[in-house]
Amino acid sequence: MNTPAVEPTTVFTDANKTDATQPERTRRPWRTLTLGGVMLCLVGTSGAGGLATWTFRASLPRLDGSVRSADLNNIVTIDRDSQGVPTIHGSLRTDTAYGLGFVHAQDRFFQMDILRRNSGGRLSELVGKAAIGRDKSFRKHRFQGLAEKVIEALPERQREVLTAYAKGVNHGLRDLKALPFEYLALGVEPKPWSESDSILCMMSMLCDLQPMDATPELGLGYLKERVPADVYEFLVRPASQWDAALDGSMYPPVPIPPESSFSLRKATEEPQKQEPSPEAAKTAQASLPIHDLEFRVGSNNWAVAGKIGRDGKAIVASDMHLGLNVPTIWYRAMMKTPSIDGTLRRLIGVTLPGAPIMVEGSNGSVAWGFTNSTGDFGDVIELKSPDGGKVTDRYMTPEGPKELESITEEITFPDGSETYEYQWSIWGPVVENRDGKVFVHKWIGNDPSAFDMNLMEFESARNVEQLMELANRAGMPNQNVMMADADGNIGWTISGRVPKRVGPPPNTPVDWSQGGQWLGYLAPSEHPRAYNPADGRLWTANNRIQGDYFLSVIGDGRYDLGARARQIRDRLYEKESHDEESLLAIQLDDEAKFLRPWKERLLTIADRSPQPVSSELVRFVKTSSDHATADAVGYRIVHEFRAQVISRIFGTSGSRRDAKRSSDPRGLASLLPDKPYVAMSFEDVAEQLLTERPMHWLPAEFATWDALLADAAKGTEETLTKDQPLSEARWGVRNRAVIRHPLAAAVPALSQVLNMTGYELAGDNHMPRVQGPSNGASERLVVSPGQEELGIYHQPGGQSGHPFSPFFSKGYEDWVFGNPSPLLPGKTKHQLLLLAKNGPKNESGN
Repeated sequence: MNTPAVEPTTVFTDANKTDATQPERTRRPWRTLTLGGVMLCLVGTSGAGGLATWTFRASLPRLDGSVRSADLNNIVTIDRDSQGVPTIHGSLRTDTAYGLGFVHAQDRFFQMDILRRNSGGRLSELVGKAAIGRDKSFRKHRFQGLAEKVIEALPERQREVLTAYAKGVNHGLRDLKALPFEYLALGVEPKPWSESDSILCMMSMLCDLQPMDATPELGLGYLKERVPADVYEFLVRPASQWDAALDGSMYPPVPIPPESSFSLRKATEEPQKQEPSPEAAKTAQASLPIHDLEFRVGSNNWAVAGKIGRDGKAIVASDMHLGLNVPTIWYRAMMKTPSIDGTLRRLIGVTLPGAPIMVEGSNGSVAWGFTNSTGDFGDVIELKSPDGGKVTDRYMTPEGPKELESITEEITFPDGSETYEYQWSIWGPVVENRDGKVFVHKWIGNDPSAFDMNLMEFESARNVEQLMELANRAGMPNQNVMMADADGNIGWTISGRVPKRVGPPPNTPVDWSQGGQWLGYLAPSEHPRAYNPADGRLWTANNRIQGDYFLSVIGDGRYDLGARARQIRDRLYEKESHDEESLLAIQLDDEAKFLRPWKERLLTIADRSPQPVSSELVRFVKTSSDHATADAVGYRIVHEFRAQVISRIFGTSGSRRDAKRSSDPRGLASLLPDKPYVAMSFEDVAEQLLTERPMHWLPAEFATWDALLADAAKGTEETLTKDQPLSEARWGVRNRAVIRHPLAAAVPALSQVLNMTGYELAGDNHMPRVQGPSNGASERLVVSPGQEELGIYHQPGGQSGHPFSPFFSKGYEDWVFGNPSPLLPGKTKHQLLLLAKNGPKNESGN
């Protein structure tokens, strides 16, 4: 489950319907949260402090005993193991949905609340005025109304599951002896859960995976306006030298444009006179270095067929890469239940707090995993005025002139409110207005007909072919769905609605004033697919998956470079057969194959006279740069060197320590004063320039390409030794876990209580073990359907979001150190019964 243009939500890369516009009863806003008040709750031991601690602990979940529900007709049993993983037993699918809602609320309600408020544009009501900017960005997409329309269109059996889940959530919340601790700290009361809130949670996930405001296309359009066509094609490519497509398709490199077409050297001889706009300058100050710009909300998954799997069994491996927070975004669960079609199933995998669905896992017959497809599922339209001038409120359509719709909403926060006005066209919201041009976004995320709850139907699938059809029909984010069944078959396809366009998907703004609109969505049979390849292996990693037809319908949402996918592919072919542990080993693979050319460049330039770097640096590069292990100084050196070189070509600041774009941009950035980041093909362009070394593409501040490399090498050592000896510049120091709870951001003194331990982590971009301080594998799953007892599972935190829970961090160290840990829950340690309203009473009379 990838685009550098989307800022991952700063929440967890996760009843009776109430008025969505009604703010909470507020006692103390987030911004006035005091250290003393929270510390009193957390560490008080006697007197008032002891009472506060008791109140704080009272919000821990109920683990044992029984509780009666007026909304149940059957008993629901919730068993928990030593890690707090629930197994929910129910006679009906609505019963297990109720039980799942109950445990979600007790363990993770604040996370659920943040997810629904995020896409609903209502975070300010909870955390204060600081969230208004984020609320505005979501309000203009009108997700609240969209969610309600989706609910109205659901089939009855899906609606019943959602209703039962919402009732279970509200029961779980009421059953706590005190409000969840976050609300005690904030001084607000949570609102009840409704069916549409589950849709809003799923929309928050969609907005983590796709650019709701079309930032990549707007940036590429800006670039295209400023350079010749051949330069644009050179800088922005749908293919890469690292491609590892399933069909083996490769595309030749794009020729370097001649000096007669473009000269970067001339363009950078003098600083550009054009200054960035104030808004762009502000964005530039928050922009990230090249390493982080390349981190994408992505994933890995692959499958091996029975012909090469252990004991003739097919196996799926999946690790979804997202932003990492406390609590973790996923909630592991097992449900022993009739599926949505009535078939008795044992569902095991991950759920999203806020939704009654097994997102990823196994139903015993089929197992599935996701990666973000990184396709193009929206188009930017540049509006045209009826009179040929600048667009004000009227624009042209094939049916004639139309008026932009202006919407005014009130955004409330604890001590006031602010009005917000935005505009919509017949195609979607206005997402940018610059230089007298108005751009709107036509996107599946704004179409209620593109969404449903058919992901719920996955739990009923009997084989890969059936699941493939369900995935193509499901109204959900557009994912690479990797699947395997108990008969040894494997398959891949793209889920969700795929726009049916008149021509290939454009990656820059288009004119629809005379036509060109979408023709609906592709039929399931038109979705790209792969089924049982002859060699028994399939893989995806946010890369380009297939060739011409794939690009003609899925487009290019700026695919991952492909080095990660290639390394996965090569590992799959290194062995003639695979089992669960060999696939986990691929998930943990931190070999730096991608950086080998950069290592050789650095060693070559270091051997020149005068030597730009120390012999100590050369020694580390030669001895410890082949893997991104936490103790590797050499790996960090080569990583930094690549960033320094690319910063000199593209004009972005190269080191993490200087994590802002230069205020006096050079290189290609000097051509783009209003866009601190444009999704160019960084690696392929740099590789080609450094190989062919055309002088007209060398930035003017350097006499030769070797001079650029030497300067980058020198800058690497200066950066890494600024605050420490080079011997202490381990990769793990740069890649230390920063997995935080939102309250810890408000009160840093609470970090030791609320955050995960800051271990030094192995892994990086462009290798299977993708890892950054606050992003990476949100879970790791390896499973063969029907043999789940041999499955493996990791997640970067525990089941509970409560720091006093024994399950708060259980399993975290397995994720950090890669220890194989079982997918299935262990022996029952706790049992809770949710009793039916007219059922037998227990011994206590309940």
